[in-house]
Amino acid sequence: MSSNQVNTAQTVTCCTMKELYDVVRTRPFNQPFSVHYQDGRTDTGLNSEDDLKASLRRHGNAYLKEPVDVVVERG
Repeated sequence: MSSNQVNTAQTVTCCTMKELYDVVRTRPFNQPFSVHYQDGRTDTGLNSEDDLKASLRRHGNAYLKEPVDVVVERG
Protein backbone atom coordinates (compact mmCIF):
# COMPACT_ATOMS: atom_id res chain seq x y z
CA MET A 1 0.00 0.00 0.00
CA SER A 2 1.43 3.38 -0.92
CA SER A 3 1.46 6.22 1.56
CA ASN A 4 -1.24 7.97 -0.50
CA GLN A 5 -3.79 5.23 0.05
CA VAL A 6 -6.02 5.39 3.09
CA ASN A 7 -7.53 2.24 4.48
CA THR A 8 -10.84 2.97 6.16
CA ALA A 9 -13.21 0.67 7.95
CA GLN A 10 -16.96 0.77 8.24
CA THR A 11 -18.18 -0.32 11.68
CA VAL A 12 -21.85 -1.05 12.23
CA THR A 13 -23.45 -2.20 15.48
CA CYS A 14 -26.13 -4.77 14.68
CA CYS A 15 -28.96 -5.56 17.09
CA THR A 16 -31.12 -7.65 14.74
CA MET A 17 -30.39 -10.47 12.33
CA LYS A 18 -31.79 -8.33 9.49
CA GLU A 19 -29.29 -5.55 10.21
CA LEU A 20 -26.47 -8.07 10.46
CA TYR A 21 -27.23 -9.78 7.16
CA ASP A 22 -27.83 -6.44 5.40
CA VAL A 23 -24.31 -5.31 6.36
CA VAL A 24 -22.74 -8.58 5.24
CA ARG A 25 -24.69 -8.71 1.98
CA THR A 26 -23.99 -5.10 0.97
CA ARG A 27 -20.24 -5.08 1.65
CA PRO A 28 -17.92 -4.81 -1.38
CA PHE A 29 -17.58 -8.06 -3.32
CA ASN A 30 -15.22 -10.57 -1.71
CA GLN A 31 -14.29 -8.12 1.06
CA PRO A 32 -13.49 -9.85 4.39
CA PHE A 33 -15.12 -8.60 7.56
CA SER A 34 -14.74 -8.98 11.33
CA VAL A 35 -17.29 -9.48 14.08
CA HIS A 36 -16.66 -7.97 17.53
CA TYR A 37 -18.61 -9.45 20.43
CA GLN A 38 -19.73 -7.66 23.61
CA ASP A 39 -17.33 -9.75 25.73
CA GLY A 40 -14.34 -8.40 23.77
CA ARG A 41 -13.75 -11.41 21.53
CA THR A 42 -13.31 -10.84 17.79
CA ASP A 43 -13.49 -13.11 14.75
CA THR A 44 -11.56 -11.71 11.79
CA GLY A 45 -11.17 -12.71 8.16
CA LEU A 46 -14.77 -13.83 7.69
CA ASN A 47 -15.74 -14.06 4.01
CA SER A 48 -19.30 -15.35 3.79
CA GLU A 49 -22.66 -15.69 5.48
CA ASP A 50 -21.69 -19.26 6.40
CA ASP A 51 -18.57 -17.94 8.16
CA LEU A 52 -20.78 -15.46 10.01
CA LYS A 53 -23.24 -18.16 11.12
CA ALA A 54 -20.38 -20.36 12.35
CA SER A 55 -18.87 -17.44 14.27
CA LEU A 56 -22.18 -16.62 15.96
CA ARG A 57 -22.63 -20.28 16.95
CA ARG A 58 -19.07 -20.53 18.33
CA HIS A 59 -19.68 -17.53 20.54
CA GLY A 60 -23.08 -18.74 21.80
CA ASN A 61 -24.90 -15.92 20.03
CA ALA A 62 -26.59 -17.81 17.19
CA TYR A 63 -29.82 -15.80 17.46
CA LEU A 64 -28.14 -12.45 18.17
CA LYS A 65 -29.18 -12.20 21.80
CA GLU A 66 -26.33 -9.71 22.24
CA PRO A 67 -25.53 -6.94 19.71
CA VAL A 68 -22.35 -7.32 17.66
CA ASP A 69 -20.16 -4.87 15.77
CA VAL A 70 -19.38 -5.75 12.17
CA VAL A 71 -16.26 -4.17 10.70
CA VAL A 72 -15.79 -4.13 6.93
CA GLU A 73 -12.39 -2.92 5.74
CA ARG A 74 -12.63 -0.56 2.82
CA GLY A 75 -9.55 0.20 0.95
